[in-house]
Amino acid sequence: MKEKNRFSVLLEHLTSMANLKNYVLAKAVQYDESYISKWISGKLLPTEKNHETILQNISQCIVDSLTDDNVRTFLDEYQVPDISDLQPAIYDHLESEYSYVKELQTTTGAEVATKISYYPELTLDQFIFKMKHPALRKVQSLNVYAMVDILNVDTNYQLLIAEFNSVHNDRGLVLPGVHFSLMIDLESTSLDPIYTAGFLMNLLSNLSNIDFNLYCGTQAQRKMVFAIKDIYSLSGMLVDQSHCLAVTTIEDSSLSTELYYKLRLLCSKEALLIRRSSIPEMIRTYEYEHSLFAQSPACLCGHFTEHFLPSDLHRELVDKYVSEIGKINRTALEKMHAITAQILTATPVRALIYVSVFTDFTVTGELDFYGYRIHLTPDQRLRYLKHLKHLHEISDSLQLKILPNGLLSDYQHIPRPTLFLADDFSYLRLKKNTPDYNICIPNKIILNRIFTEFYNTTWESDACIAPDACLTHAIHSVEILKAESVITPHQPRLDDY
Repeated sequence: MKEKNRFSVLLEHLTSMANLKNYVLAKAVQYDESYISKWISGKLLPTEKNHETILQNISQCIVDSLTDDNVRTFLDEYQVPDISDLQPAIYDHLESEYSYVKELQTTTGAEVATKISYYPELTLDQFIFKMKHPALRKVQSLNVYAMVDILNVDTNYQLLIAEFNSVHNDRGLVLPGVHFSLMIDLESTSLDPIYTAGFLMNLLSNLSNIDFNLYCGTQAQRKMVFAIKDIYSLSGMLVDQSHCLAVTTIEDSSLSTELYYKLRLLCSKEALLIRRSSIPEMIRTYEYEHSLFAQSPACLCGHFTEHFLPSDLHRELVDKYVSEIGKINRTALEKMHAITAQILTATPVRALIYVSVFTDFTVTGELDFYGYRIHLTPDQRLRYLKHLKHLHEISDSLQLKILPNGLLSDYQHIPRPTLFLADDFSYLRLKKNTPDYNICIPNKIILNRIFTEFYNTTWESDACIAPDACLTHAIHSVEILKAESVITPHQPRLDDY
């Protein structure tokens, strides 16, 4: 019996899970029922010209047909919180499988991949297309190991490789069932510390919605190896910034899993580049205090944190949120704040703040409060900003500089992390959807060196500006918001005219 292509297998799986009859689906996509049968059996594919509309209609029909009995199955399958998120997730899955089959037709003349395929040479465009296998849409349980010389490829390809999970990230999903471990080479190439540090921070931020681990090893030099457990693997040798030689794809589950475990052995604890933690865990292990007392403290703020809170506002927020934070008691929080307040007025501290942080905080009031994202009222925002301005004016120790957008080679759509840097302890604080393990602590001296050189070079850049104008503008903007928020319904507003 002829083996079915991946698109047909998925379509049959989805219609079966939804208890969806062919004639109902045929009516929804406005095709004869015989076409539906041929799509499911693998005898035909939807026409390329109309396939997007067809797949949109199929995914919508599947969602519309769900009942209370099977909707939970679909929500679990795609790890989405609400039925309204299902249609784009199902469409994306169908589209990826359809594109995979069409690419096979073009390159091999067949709709089903052979267990092992060999290509003498591929461009990185072609390689990355094969790397983004449809199996990556399996978000309930997915295990991936990769060894990629990502810093030695063209920057445009770095972005494509680093965003292999971007479809799910765009929807703001947290996917604990997706495990991705990546080994890179930081030692064999001459690296620009500013670009490398920016890239690594963006990489960690972009993949913060999954269980992501980053490793360092010279074994990754000139390698492009990617293995999905029980499903698929792809390997090749990088010959320049945009080409691979001797590329092999494996669709055989046992062979791909064998490669997966070989990569896993290389990604040992000794090769781990960052260690994951959380603010409650850092307080419990005294690492939070360690970061405060470390020599030559500095920070790059991608978002505002609890460090610059005035004492009265800190107490208000503790009163309101201490039960939600849960893992940290009130005494510990008050102790951390008291230490921080003294350090900001008595110890030399450098703080670089993205200009966008002021805009975001002014509009949303979002604050990273010991790893938990909370929203301040306009009045609370105003007190926070005025206190920051006061610290800047009265303290000779606190040095502030503003980092204009675009100064670093970063990706504007990725939430910027906050970097706390010191001589003997540093950590990254990600703007993550969940506070669990949103801290990345460098586990290698080489990474600390890259971050330090990056920070010092950026700090000395002529493009950095003084904070006075930015602080004044932010305070003025929040004052307008505060005044607007207290307008009573009986007072005229601009939009009444």
